[in-house]
Amino acid sequence: MRRVTALTILAAASVLAVTAAQAVPALAIGSPAGGFVIPIGSSASFTNVQFGACNNLTWGYQLNGGANQAQFTFPGGCGTGSGPSVTIGPFATPTSLRVFLTDNVCKFTYYSDGTPVDHVIVSGTNPYSLRFADGGGFCEKTTTTVNNFAGFNFHVDLAISDRAITAAGTGVSAAEGKAFAGRVATFSDVDTNATASDYSATVSWGDGSSSTGTVTGGAGSFSVSGSHSYSEEGSFPVAVAITDSDNASNSATTNSTAAVADAALVAGPACLLTSPRSYDGPTATFVDAASPSGTLSDFSANINWGDGATSTGVVSGPGGGPYSVSGSHTYATTGSFTITTTVTDTGGSVAVTSCRTIGFSFAPGGGSFVIGGPKGSLGSSVTFWGAQWAKLNSAGGMATASFKGFAEDPTTPTCGAMWSADPGNSTPPPAGSLPAFMAVMVTSAPARSGSAISGIAVHIVIVQTNGGYSPNPGHAGTGTVVATVC
Repeated sequence: MRRVTALTILAAASVLAVTAAQAVPALAIGSPAGGFVIPIGSSASFTNVQFGACNNLTWGYQLNGGANQAQFTFPGGCGTGSGPSVTIGPFATPTSLRVFLTDNVCKFTYYSDGTPVDHVIVSGTNPYSLRFADGGGFCEKTTTTVNNFAGFNFHVDLAISDRAITAAGTGVSAAEGKAFAGRVATFSDVDTNATASDYSATVSWGDGSSSTGTVTGGAGSFSVSGSHSYSEEGSFPVAVAITDSDNASNSATTNSTAAVADAALVAGPACLLTSPRSYDGPTATFVDAASPSGTLSDFSANINWGDGATSTGVVSGPGGGPYSVSGSHTYATTGSFTITTTVTDTGGSVAVTSCRTIGFSFAPGGGSFVIGGPKGSLGSSVTFWGAQWAKLNSAGGMATASFKGFAEDPTTPTCGAMWSADPGNSTPPPAGSLPAFMAVMVTSAPARSGSAISGIAVHIVIVQTNGGYSPNPGHAGTGTVVATVC
C-alpha cells in the first residue's frame, strides 16, 4: 500500500523568518492530491516540531474534515522553540488528514492542503516536509498567497506507518525442462485502498536463479505470480520477497517448495530387421522432454532379447539428445524375436518400446541355397532345392537344367558376390534339418561354363523353411520369403 512515513511541516513568517528551511526540494504547494490519507491499521506520528515567529502560533490536525484538534501553542515574542511529538492511531478505517497552523494574533488558520490560501510548501514524499508561513504583523489573511518563502515560522515531520503486510507462499508444481507459470505467493494488506502497483516482488527459485514477480489483486488481497523453467527434477526452496514500493521497511518474505517432476521420456523402436544369430546393433531411440537440459549420465537401459535373456543396453547420443540404445546378444537358434528396451531416467521416468528381429543362419556347413530373381519378393513361396528347381525358379535355359539349387561357393555369401556350383545334383547340400529362418541367395539367370554353373547374388533374403527337405533332389526344400537382408 502507499504509506506516508514521514512528513515535515514548516512555516515561513512574512514578518520574521528566524529559522532556515530544511534542505529538501519542494515538490508541491499543499499536501498530495486528495490530501493525506492514513490507511487502515496505520498511525500518524508528528515529530521535529519547531517554530520561529513573533506572533503567537497554534498547530494541530483535522481528521475527516472534522473539528481542528490543537496540539501545541507557541508563545510568540520573536523567538524560536520546539514542541512535543505526537502520535495518533492506528485507525480502523481510511482517514483523511489535514495539518493546520493558526496565527492567534491575526485570528486566521492555514491548512496543509493549501486552503483557504497557500501558506505551506510540501516537500519530499513519505516522509513529507511541510513549511508554514503565518499571516505576520500585517494580518493579510486571505488576500495574499505565500508559497515561495525560504524560511519557516512552523514545521513538523509527519510519519504515517502501515501495519505490516501478511504473506504466505504457494507450492509450485512443475516439470523438468518445461516452463512453469503461475502463482507463487499471496499476501494481504489491511489497507483496502492499496493497489497492486504499490508493491514489488522478487522470486528466488531455489536453483540459483531469480526473477521479478507480477503482483495482481486489490481491495487488500493480492497474489504474486512468476515464470521459470527448471533444468533438473527435484525439490527446490522458493522464496518470494514482497516490498511496499513506498516503504521498503514494510516487507514480507514467503517460503514454499517447488516439486519438479522428472520430464517424460518418449522411446521408439530401432531394431535391425534381420541379423545373424549374433545380434549387434541398435534396439531403441528416445528423447527426453527436458532437452536440452538432460545429460547422458541421467539414463540407463535394459534389453530383453525375447528369448528369456536380458542385458544392459548402451546409451549414446549428443548432449540433450536424441539418444539411442544398443546391445549385443547371441541367440541359441534362429527365429523371430521381440526385443523390448526399457529406458530409465535417474529422476524416475521410464519409457518402454519393442520391435522384432529375425535371427537367421545360412545353410549348415557353409554355402547357400539359391532362388531365381522373380521369386525373391516378400511373402512369396519359393523352392530353393529340388529336381524341379530350374522350372520353378524361371532361371530357364538348358544351361541350368541340371542345377538343383545349392551353391557351395562362396562359403559365406554376400550381396553382389559371384556364386558357383557343380552340375548334376551339385555339391551335396546339407544333410539333416535346415534352420527355421535361413538366408538364401537371389540370383540372376545362372549360366553354365564347362562343368561349372555360376551366377550373381543380387539379393539375400530370409526364408522361413518348411519341413520335408532332404539332400535328395526328390525331397524339395521349400519355404516363404519373410525378410530381405540386402
